[in-house]
Amino acid sequence: MTPVERDQPVGFRYFSPVTAPVIDGPSAAHTAALSADDETVLAFGMVETGPRSIRARRLVVDPQRPRDLTRLDLTGLHADAVAVVANARETRALAGGIADLRAAARRVRGASGAVAVVVKDSARGCMVLTGDGEGTLTRVGPYPTRTVWPLGSGDVFAAAYAHAWDKGAEPVEAARIASSSAAWWSGTRATVVPHQVLGGAPVDEVLPDAGPELAVPDNDPLVYLAAPFFNLAERWLVETCRSVLIGLGAQVFSPLHDVGPGGDEVASRDLDGLDRAHAVFALLDGWDPGTVYEVGWAHRKGLPVVGFLQGPSHEGTKMLVGTCAELHQDLSSALYRAVWAAQGHPLTPSRVTGHA
Repeated sequence: MTPVERDQPVGFRYFSPVTAPVIDGPSAAHTAALSADDETVLAFGMVETGPRSIRARRLVVDPQRPRDLTRLDLTGLHADAVAVVANARETRALAGGIADLRAAARRVRGASGAVAVVVKDSARGCMVLTGDGEGTLTRVGPYPTRTVWPLGSGDVFAAAYAHAWDKGAEPVEAARIASSSAAWWSGTRATVVPHQVLGGAPVDEVLPDAGPELAVPDNDPLVYLAAPFFNLAERWLVETCRSVLIGLGAQVFSPLHDVGPGGDEVASRDLDGLDRAHAVFALLDGWDPGTVYEVGWAHRKGLPVVGFLQGPSHEGTKMLVGTCAELHQDLSSALYRAVWAAQGHPLTPSRVTGHA
C-alpha cells in the first residue's frame, strides 16, 4: 500500500456515538492514486474520491461514502473474487433506494458480481447473501455486550471479515468472526482483537460480559419509549432516541408520536401501547411521574426495562434495580440493550452502567 497525503484535514464530529456525524473537509477528488497488490485486500470507500489501482485474489469492498453514495464504484479494482461489506443504509443506497434489505442485497450482488454481500444490520447483527440466482440469505445474530461503543465497529467488522476470508473461512463463518470482533471492540474499546476471536471462538468465550449469538426474530420487536416531553430539550431527546431505535431494527411506540400530549384520556392509549411492547426504554432523568408509572406497569406485565439515567445512582433507583431493570448513563449502550432485550436477550440488573 502506498500512502497518499492530503493538504486539508477531514473530520467527523459526533454529537453522540449513535447520531449521524457532521463531516468537515474536502469532498473533491485527490490526484494521487491509491495502489495495492496482495492476496487479500480490504478497500474502504473515501469521503474524497480519486483514482485507485488495486489488485487482489480476494477483495473486500466497504463503500463508506456517507455524502453521495449512489452506486458501487469498482473502477480500478481487479480481483478474482469480490465481497461487499456494507451497512443497511449503504446497501439500500447502492440498490437505488430499495427498502427491503434482502432485495437490496440481491441488487447489489447483481450489479457487482460479488461472491458474497454482507449487510451490517446494527443491533440485528448482519445478513449474508451467497450462491447463484436468488442466492442463500443467512442471518448472523449480534453478540450482545454489556456496554456498546458503536464508533469504529463497522471498520473492525470489515477488517475481521477480510482476515477470516484470507485464512480460508467461508462467507457465513467469516461474518460470525467479524460480528464477534465488532462485539469485542464495542464492549471493550480495546484495539487488539484476541487471537481466539479471530480464530473463530465466539466472543462470549473471551469477554465475560458478552452474550452468545442472539437469534434475530423475523419481525422487528416493539420497544415502548417511556419519557417526558414537556419542553424542547425533552422532545429533542425523544426524537433522537426514537430515530436511533428504528435504525437499530426496532419498531417504536412513542406516546409523543403515537398518542400526543392530550389530557387524562391518553393514559389508556399509552397502556395499550405497553400491552403490545416487547421491552421498555425509559428516559429517567427528572423522574417524571408518568414515566415511572409506565416502568412499574411494564414490570407488572413482565416486560424488560432499560433506563437511561445520566444522574448518579441514588436511593430512587432501588425499586427499578430490585425489579430487574437495567440502568445506563451511556446513551449508546442503553439504546442497544433495549433492542436486544426486546429480541429476548436477558438483562443484568444494575444501578448505572457507563463506559470506563
